[in-house]
Amino acid sequence: MKRRIVKAFLICFAIWPLVQYGAVLRYGVDPWKLCAFGMYSVPGPMKTLRLAASSEQGEVLVIDPESYSPRERRAAIRFVEYRRSLGRLARPNDLLSVFFEERLELETLIVGLATLKLDRGSARLVSSFAYTKFDRQGNAMPTEPKPPSKP
Repeated sequence: MKRRIVKAFLICFAIWPLVQYGAVLRYGVDPWKLCAFGMYSVPGPMKTLRLAASSEQGEVLVIDPESYSPRERRAAIRFVEYRRSLGRLARPNDLLSVFFEERLELETLIVGLATLKLDRGSARLVSSFAYTKFDRQGNAMPTEPKPPSKP
C-alpha cells in the first residue's frame, strides 16, 4: 500500500509541471503560482487596471483611480491580484458588482488590463492591453471601443 501511495505521488509530481505549464500558456496563469517549478525563469506578470465607462454616444470616459471609494479600491486591488495569479481564469464579477452598486449612473463598464511581461524571443519586457466591456448584469458585450487613454 505504501509503495502505491509513493508511486502515485511521484507520478503526480512528474506530471504537474506539464499541467501548470499548459495553464500558463493557455490561460495566462502566473508562472510563480500553483507550485511552479519554473517560477524563477521569468518575472511575474505586472498588471495595471484601467476602468472606463462608455456613453450612449460611444465615447469612452476614463474613471480616475483617485475617485475610487475605499470599497472600489479594495475590489480593484483584489481583482488585479487574482488576475495576476490566475490569468484569464479570474473573472471580474466582484469588481463589476461593487462598481455598479457604488456608481448607479454607469450603464456599462470597460475593464482594461495593461500587462507587462517578458517576451521570450527578444528577452525584453513588452506591454499588451486587453479590455472587455460589461453591462450591469455582468455580461460581456461585443464592442470595439478604443482603449481608454490615461486621464
